[in-house]
Amino acid sequence: MKSIAELLNLRYQYETFMLSLEIPENRKSSCINNIKWFKENGHVNNRFRPGFNESTSIADVILGEYYKRE
Repeated sequence: MKSIAELLNLRYQYETFMLSLEIPENRKSSCINNIKWFKENGHVNNRFRPGFNESTSIADVILGEYYKRE
């Protein structure tokens, strides 16, 4: 299980990647619903963009930790 500090660091990294990806403005924050949306839909316009693979990996970790705690 990741610590809160580790999760906050991942959240910051995720939000940094979102700045360079083509995501609707209302989906750029790192709330859990937006991260779920990104995992399901983010590949459409971003799969070849720099940072996509990293942001997907971070989203996987954040969602994994979220479901462990739920």
